[in-house]
Amino acid sequence: MAAYGNTGDPLRPDNPTRHPTLGYHKIRGLGAPLRMMLYAKKQNFRHVAYGTDCNQKWFKEDKELLKKKNSCANLPYLVDGGLVVSQSNTCALYLGRRLGIDDGMSGTYQTYNHTVLDQTYDLRNDLMKVVYPFGSTKTKADFEAAAKKHFERNVKTHFTKLEGFCIGPFMTGVKPRSGDFVLWEMLDQHIILARALDLDDWLGECPKLATLHSTMRALPELADYFAAPCYAEWSHNSPAYTHFTGHGDMDQGGTVEEDLVFPRE
Repeated sequence: MAAYGNTGDPLRPDNPTRHPTLGYHKIRGLGAPLRMMLYAKKQNFRHVAYGTDCNQKWFKEDKELLKKKNSCANLPYLVDGGLVVSQSNTCALYLGRRLGIDDGMSGTYQTYNHTVLDQTYDLRNDLMKVVYPFGSTKTKADFEAAAKKHFERNVKTHFTKLEGFCIGPFMTGVKPRSGDFVLWEMLDQHIILARALDLDDWLGECPKLATLHSTMRALPELADYFAAPCYAEWSHNSPAYTHFTGHGDMDQGGTVEEDLVFPRE
């Protein structure tokens, strides 16, 4: 991986105004934690969010171009200078270093942070089997019963593991790391889902996770993110397929491409 400028580190370029590009579906999903990280650090970026025209715009156009630089190109992706980064946890770790979020962690805590990412992804995999028809929950008629079982079994198991792993107030201590951003999105989606179905979200039994969620939600540097449409208005999951959008019936709309420059109005 070639270095940028004179830093000797490709993740910390000399020119901090260089705009990376973040591409993902026009939903919260796996793109949400990456957007949160960019907003938190007021990093100018080009935002590409693929909507109902995804089959053409992403699969037939942009993906074919990006595969020339990274054969593993997928959603989400980051383009930073000549570098194309893909796979969600890889993108989170990349931004963690690129933005200084993961600075100062020893090798032990880097491993700790990566464990948080992996455990959270396990939780997400279980959730996807409930909110999409591609797993065991084939129809919307099956959804509420499947969600109830998910909270009673999977959520209890994953939250208990993460609660025991949390140092506090964030997973590795006093500041949020890349793993915290990914975990926060999953906590938030589960809180909203539980509220919609009048289910126990299990955070009453997990005070550290509850504190992590509320503390991050109150961070001043994330106020712009929580007011942005990508958080406040976009579906949690693809509206074309999901049993639960988080916003009722909604039209996803076409691809959005915009340059986000901070500070925001």
